[in-house]
Amino acid sequence: MPTSIHIGCCRSTSVTMETAPGRMDTYLSPEKIPGIPPRLSHAVLVVLVLIVATFAVRFGMDMILLASKGEMRDFAACYTAAVVARAGGAFYDPQPGRPWFAENENRDLIAAARRLGTLHRHEEFEHVHIFSYPPAMMFFMLPFSFISFHVAKLIWLALSLFAMGWGMWLVGRTIHSHTLSSFCMVSLALIFQPVRNTLELGQVNALMFILLAVFFALYRGGRDVPAGLVLGLSIAIRLHPAMLVLYLMWRREFRTAVVALATAVAVTLLAVPIFGLDQSVIYFTQVAPKFAGALVSVENHSLAGFLATIGSGLGVTPADQEVGSPWTARIAAGLVLAMTAVLLARPVPARRSCTADLEFALVLVLIPLATPNATINHLILLLPSYWILCERLLGEGSTGDLLVSSLAGLSAILIGVVNDFYTHPLLSKGLLVFIAEIKFYGLVLLYAAIVSLLFKIRRSEGLGAPARL
Repeated sequence: MPTSIHIGCCRSTSVTMETAPGRMDTYLSPEKIPGIPPRLSHAVLVVLVLIVATFAVRFGMDMILLASKGEMRDFAACYTAAVVARAGGAFYDPQPGRPWFAENENRDLIAAARRLGTLHRHEEFEHVHIFSYPPAMMFFMLPFSFISFHVAKLIWLALSLFAMGWGMWLVGRTIHSHTLSSFCMVSLALIFQPVRNTLELGQVNALMFILLAVFFALYRGGRDVPAGLVLGLSIAIRLHPAMLVLYLMWRREFRTAVVALATAVAVTLLAVPIFGLDQSVIYFTQVAPKFAGALVSVENHSLAGFLATIGSGLGVTPADQEVGSPWTARIAAGLVLAMTAVLLARPVPARRSCTADLEFALVLVLIPLATPNATINHLILLLPSYWILCERLLGEGSTGDLLVSSLAGLSAILIGVVNDFYTHPLLSKGLLVFIAEIKFYGLVLLYAAIVSLLFKIRRSEGLGAPARL
């Protein structure tokens, strides 16, 4: 007689198995199982491999050019600060009295940058980018100060590529990704503008990406303490992942949350005697507070940045304002956190369920939306969100999620494909300023796509139907 079973924890679906009387034969056709994509034909696989290979060759050529001629300005700033820190100097350039950062005032940094060849030259002036991370970041940067900048730059690029590749593999392995969604995500990663920008600048977000990927793999696998340690380390070197602690507390995963907070505090305190109490005081009292207000710029993709930039463009706030009011950032963060809390205010799903994966993807989108200043480099952390969403949509095997697929696809185009050419000065005034906020709209579309899927799952569960996860 027909029997209904459920297969998998993330691809759960109803399957009818027909057995003839007196026989044990079972007829399973994966191509007919809703929730599992059809097996790819040889021709389709060849086409997909060619597409990925084309993207990979182009990506590789760009990386070779970057290794030979790239300035990697953000890594240059961290490298210069590390050299100054190793010599016992002041490695922060807080520029007190200014609402934002401009030309350097720290003469030690300027002298070191000139000696090391890390100065960034403009037509009007030359400077080195500021070191804007907590002192604990020096634990990662200090080893590079013992070698030349050119060699350090190549090593950092290689480590960044390895970190992003390993992080992508970890995410795919953790959610048991299908072949088709894996091809889609590798293709997206190879052309993803935040990935390229992160590598070109030598940004530390590659490090953040692998730490959060490792946290996700450990946490989903039930290893609470190691997951908390990794999350705490990421918080110590950048404050943004602290929002994941709020999510853990909502899920009543207090052990992981406490370990994460304790690790972040311990690493931060350990940096005080090593790198100097005065440097920690400068960071927490002068450098970090500047990021509490939204930078008025179309390159700030957070909700706070959107509100501040739109207000300035429309003349609501002073046109010469470099940084929005801290209250703009606080209200924006409060709105995003409150809205997400409402959407998550349901029975806590099982840790390894697709519902929990989608909620994790939603929190990753929340981070750049809620923080006061989110640049294109922060958006590299959205790749796990896209992968979880892609896996869910391809596993659905129906046209019922056409709207969600369209939202996700448009979001990937706006964030991952559209370059920064739209930040032309003409798009910073009047109503045209709305056109310039392309990547913010991409964030909103991705947030909406994930929320729509969560509502669909909960609606099907409320009706008593087996949810196809």
